[in-house]
Amino acid sequence: MDLFSNIKSTNPPPFPDENANVTKLYDADPYTAFSEDLEFMWRWTIYRDRKLVQEGCSLTLDASRRAVEHVLAFFNISTKNLRQGELS
Repeated sequence: MDLFSNIKSTNPPPFPDENANVTKLYDADPYTAFSEDLEFMWRWTIYRDRKLVQEGCSLTLDASRRAVEHVLAFFNISTKNLRQGELS
């Protein structure tokens, strides 16, 4: 039995439109991040050029902000290293 045979492929969530019930956490080209209150947790999503690159969940809106900041700090370091040719 293939280890990944039970994993179902899902479509990533689309970039929220103006009417979406989300909180914008970050918006600086090329990244935008949102958080959505699901009542039992906050779901956060990070988009690069309007394409989903990372998603997760947190118990509070503040924890969502910290998680997004942490991920974006890594992305920015990685992006700078790629531009300098340090990562392949």
